[in-house]
Amino acid sequence: MMRLFFQVRYVAVIAVIAALAGALLLFLIGGFHTLEAFAIALGFKETIGPDNTQTAVVQIIESLDNFLLGFVLLYFAYSTYFLFVAKENTAETRAKVDMPEWLKVEDLGHMKRVLLEVILVLLAVFFLKMIITEEDALEWTVLIIPATIVAIAVSLKLVNFD
Repeated sequence: MMRLFFQVRYVAVIAVIAALAGALLLFLIGGFHTLEAFAIALGFKETIGPDNTQTAVVQIIESLDNFLLGFVLLYFAYSTYFLFVAKENTAETRAKVDMPEWLKVEDLGHMKRVLLEVILVLLAVFFLKMIITEEDALEWTVLIIPATIVAIAVSLKLVNFD
């Protein structure tokens, strides 16, 4: 019975595959936004607004947002695999796998910390995009986003995930 209970952890493979597929999709979308920004900046594509440069910059920021979220999903997929699916999750096993140091996760606390740090960056990019696109129509409610960034940053500093 206990053996069957611990075999259920392999269901996490579904999350790993879905996260990898989502990361691939976000990388493709980010690449599309980058190509679209070049087309707008070089005059191959017409825009509705008067300023092609600002539209191209917004497209680049959107591609950055997509790439960052793709990296989050990639990190989530690798760390979920090594934490829940891999039979051995020792430092020696992780050292044998040829992957960047930032993808190597030691425990669930490390994974949560990195994900929160990336969420901070995503919020900052989203706030930047909002400032650029709606600079004339900003309301005081926009201040919720920087307040959230500060709250998450302070909580990251105060909380020990180990």
